[in-house]
Amino acid sequence: MKIKNIIIATLAVFTVVGCTENFDELVKDPVALSPNPAGQLTFTQLCLSGDGYYQHRTNLIYAGGFVQHYSGSWAVTEYGSKFKRVDEYATALWRNAYANEIKSVVDIIDKTSGDETAVNMNAVAKIMRVMIAHRLTDIYGDVPYSEAGMAFSKGIITPKYDKQQDIYAAFFSELQEAYAQLNANGGAIKGDLFYNGDVSKWKKLANTLRLRLAMRISEVTPAEAEKQAKAALQNGVFESNADNCIMRHLDFPFNDNPATLDFRGNGLSYGYISDEHGDHFSSLLIDYLRDNGDPRLTMIATPKMGSVNWGPVAPGEKLYEGIRPGTFRWDIPGGSNAASGIQPYLKLRTTPFLHVSYSETQLLLAEAAFRGWVSGSAADYYKKGVEAGVKQLEIYGAAPASQASIDTYVNANPLVAGTEMEQIGTQIWVTYLFNSIEAYSNWRRTGYPHLLPITNPDNGNGGKTPTRLYYPNDEMQKNEANYLDAVARLGGTNDWNGKVWWDVN
Repeated sequence: MKIKNIIIATLAVFTVVGCTENFDELVKDPVALSPNPAGQLTFTQLCLSGDGYYQHRTNLIYAGGFVQHYSGSWAVTEYGSKFKRVDEYATALWRNAYANEIKSVVDIIDKTSGDETAVNMNAVAKIMRVMIAHRLTDIYGDVPYSEAGMAFSKGIITPKYDKQQDIYAAFFSELQEAYAQLNANGGAIKGDLFYNGDVSKWKKLANTLRLRLAMRISEVTPAEAEKQAKAALQNGVFESNADNCIMRHLDFPFNDNPATLDFRGNGLSYGYISDEHGDHFSSLLIDYLRDNGDPRLTMIATPKMGSVNWGPVAPGEKLYEGIRPGTFRWDIPGGSNAASGIQPYLKLRTTPFLHVSYSETQLLLAEAAFRGWVSGSAADYYKKGVEAGVKQLEIYGAAPASQASIDTYVNANPLVAGTEMEQIGTQIWVTYLFNSIEAYSNWRRTGYPHLLPITNPDNGNGGKTPTRLYYPNDEMQKNEANYLDAVARLGGTNDWNGKVWWDVN
């Protein structure tokens, strides 16, 4: 049944997006459609952000609540802000990534290895595997990687949990290998919804991911981080917003059942509108944007009272207000209408999802330059990163901010000596607004921004933000020896207060 669903989902994708050449080729052998590299690549790319199951639970409720992007709705507040354990939420990323994404890219790598006509497809699959697995290891710590997804090809049904340090070493090696493989004569990259087969864009993505991961290990192995950051920059990272890795989703109904494998709409948007789980930003975010005159405020948020003209705002009253983390929207004075909402174009099934951005690239380079690892001015990188962060919101349908307003903002908020890491870390947090999984990882690495304390008497973790998500409990039955080995490295407890390898602060 699962293979049948994959076939149906992939057929529907190619029918809708009009990839006639690919579609005609794929349907020659419907039984073999699922493992066809082009179909698998499309399926995997859609899964990364179209999977409403874990976008809702991992990205919005837990990560978005942990780093205080969102607040006020039931699940984000009760579980994400108050740190209460729900096994279904904590394991959602693990279950779907291994069941769908990892298996798909491993299939592509296996089928294209040694094929001179599919060198580029093989390289792209390696990059995709890193994209998928780095989220997994950053969220959980030691995870199956080197043997993951090989149940069919090699009969490995109990993969070992690789140490995160070894996984990162593999990431850097594989990204360099993929970058070197990609070439104009390496064959077409069919089924590619990110870059439509553009080899030069994929080369930049490989290097930009390498930069992201280099900075992720900056506190635990700074010498290796410096080496990898320099190599990434030398090879060539994103140069403008035109290089951004974006998934442009399709207008299909949301489905919260992972068995249906319908990932064509934006899964985060599904989370925003499903049971009203995520329809308000936190006061930490809104206050930061409003008090600093950030043009992004009006691009992402509506004026309070849901943009309804209920009368003039009282003198001194703020038009944009967030909800303090740990507070339900119905408990604030005036109820939810007294808080800013999320702009409607951010909650559409067709809302794009931004995976990797030029803004992030420039901000990470600002940090690398501040550390003395790369040439260039940290202040200049920072300024470019902030400006790009404003302009990248245009992909969602936001009215472009005027260049004058952007210039005013960046000139009024330059990088200041003595606060560089806090400023850069906070701007990365804003840039990662719709990718809270990444914001959560960067917050654990740097400690920025400073989050508001959770003092609710019913909080579930002593007011302490969890530092990882815990493994599924059924791993004890499915993969006992390897699971116990990984838990032993955590100190003997599969707990969300343990730390991943690179989190040393």
